[in-house]
Amino acid sequence: MARHILVVGGTGMLSELVKALAGDGGRLSLLSRRASVVAGADGFDCDYYDEAAFTGALEAAVARSGPVDLAVTWFHTLKIPASRLLAERVQGRLFQVLGSAAVDPAHPGRLQAAARVADGLPHCAVRQVVLGFKVEARGSRWLTNSEISQGVLEAVRADRTSSTIGQTEPWSARP
Repeated sequence: MARHILVVGGTGMLSELVKALAGDGGRLSLLSRRASVVAGADGFDCDYYDEAAFTGALEAAVARSGPVDLAVTWFHTLKIPASRLLAERVQGRLFQVLGSAAVDPAHPGRLQAAARVADGLPHCAVRQVVLGFKVEARGSRWLTNSEISQGVLEAVRADRTSSTIGQTEPWSARP
């Protein structure tokens, strides 16, 4: 069991994940724009696009709860300093929740590029969870928040290095 779990972006689609992790024991920190309103976690309000605010919130979370043993992140982009700043603080597993664009066949290599956030950091083990879609009788749809939270939770608990929630093929079936 992780002693300090940190979730970035857990007030929206990952809110059910945060509730489940809060029941797992250990310290739970949440970094997001509305983190302080979530019960069961030490909430640190920040916008990960604001490097100074994110760094301050991350440092406060580590000061309060110790090294990050498990991190679950939902960054809309990894082209910001926040993803590397967090990876530098993880002393265990870092689960990246990634949109389906990470496996877009027109842009191969995106998953590998995302994993590079931990290059040179031997204490940070990257895991990746790709969000796909569902094909149903009436057509395809994006995943619900509940499906996303449940799928990420399963990946975390099973410690899967790579997971896909829903499907990403055929690519042409995306909603």
